[in-house]
Amino acid sequence: MNDSDSARKDFLALRDNACSAQLATLAKDTTPEASYAPCILFEGDYYFFLSQLASHTANLMRNPEVGLMLIEDESEASNQFARRRISLQGSAQFVERDSDIFKRVIKQFHQRFGKVMKMIEPLPDFQLFCVCVTSGRFVRGFGQAYQLTGERLDDLHLADPRQ
Repeated sequence: MNDSDSARKDFLALRDNACSAQLATLAKDTTPEASYAPCILFEGDYYFFLSQLASHTANLMRNPEVGLMLIEDESEASNQFARRRISLQGSAQFVERDSDIFKRVIKQFHQRFGKVMKMIEPLPDFQLFCVCVTSGRFVRGFGQAYQLTGERLDDLHLADPRQ
């Protein structure tokens, strides 16, 4: 396996096994707010089932632009300065409860997160959001940063450190 194939394997493992993402949203006064939420990757988009009581939900409803980060667990990282991570930028859209995509994605949430979904799915303050990502970067370690390209942002191109 060459280095490119190895990097792609590491990228896909991190992306496909992530159960949550860190979110960067903008508050009403435009200060940045960091948070996290469980997520599902479904057909190339990231989905979040968020409570309206959370500030990141109000932030997304006001300004749909969002940054996401999927990051290697601290306990699995060989070096805390070089944790594998995927940083993504995109835009969030509200998903109606009566839509077909809502039903399909909520089924995935039930499969991944189990019993808690039976409790929170019927709550009216929980809303499903789809984040369509438009750009991203995968950092595999020191000197190993890749721009993400392609229709589903799953093609890796070693970043030029001079840019």
